[in-house]
Amino acid sequence: MPKKDISIALTIGDPAGIGPELAASKLESGSLDGRGVVLIGSAAALKRTMGAENVERWETIPAGEGMEKLPERLPAIIDVAGGEDVPTGGPSAAGGRISGRAIEIAADLAKRGLVDGIVTGPISKEALAMAGYPYKGHTSMFGYLLGAPDCQMMMVSGDFRVVILTRDIALKDVPDAVTRERIMTGVRVTAEALKEFWGIEEPSMMVAALNPHGGDGGINGTEEITTIAPALSSLRYEGFNVAGPVPADTMFQKWHDKKCDAFIALYHDQGMIPFKFGGFDQGVNMTIGLPVVRTSVCHGTAYDIAGRGIAGTGSLSAALDLAEGCARARRNRENPKKKAGA
Repeated sequence: MPKKDISIALTIGDPAGIGPELAASKLESGSLDGRGVVLIGSAAALKRTMGAENVERWETIPAGEGMEKLPERLPAIIDVAGGEDVPTGGPSAAGGRISGRAIEIAADLAKRGLVDGIVTGPISKEALAMAGYPYKGHTSMFGYLLGAPDCQMMMVSGDFRVVILTRDIALKDVPDAVTRERIMTGVRVTAEALKEFWGIEEPSMMVAALNPHGGDGGINGTEEITTIAPALSSLRYEGFNVAGPVPADTMFQKWHDKKCDAFIALYHDQGMIPFKFGGFDQGVNMTIGLPVVRTSVCHGTAYDIAGRGIAGTGSLSAALDLAEGCARARRNRENPKKKAGA
């Protein structure tokens, strides 16, 4: 059961998408009561989706620099929009500016130790770009803001965990991006996360091949021979339990056999297609390798249904629960003799 000794910053996401109604639903249902959650984003968009009787129930404070502490009574709302209300339905510079600013404030709260974790609502990469942000998504933005260039994107649904080694790049650029160093870094960060957050002291991992059938001995591509296999050999020498390169069309069958703690896909669709097929409804997008726990919904802004009140909150609920659980696991690991909340 979640406890309020863990503090979470929940960014609402793009005000024109479904993020505000998801966050509002969590507030109005009472599922955030008794939990140390501070919401950050457009208060106008959040309250637009609420019933009239709920609009003034939670404290709203304007965003400012150098917040010394969180509000006394949580949940509460930090407004970064200054009253500006962005219409639903599509990307805009205003939406990108508001959602980007919320992420910056959440990262600042984390750096100053005011929150144990960050949960993010859906944003639009297009809107971020329109607002002048140079990042291609949450992962790279948090990596920069929190000084963690080696952080990785892990998709989580129960005990199904998939790390996406290369993310928002064109498919034609993937072979050059899959370097020996990137593979080794990804495996190391993944192993540490499995130990820290799930208590798996000797995790087993599996790395996908890049080419069909693992390259067929070099007939259909040589990256397995020249790059992937040598990287995995070095990792095994370091003591990691890592298999591969495994043809991607059969790799994920190993999850059903419970023989792997995490899979490492080399590019976006290679990992996201099986993940969304098998674990989308309760899925969580997690950034590992950061100094703070960060989780997110695993879906986008869904502009086409924004404002209709039909978006499901399953992924947001799972992201909140995972963030609290991982933050507590990290605290207990760092202070094994001190119980959380003591």
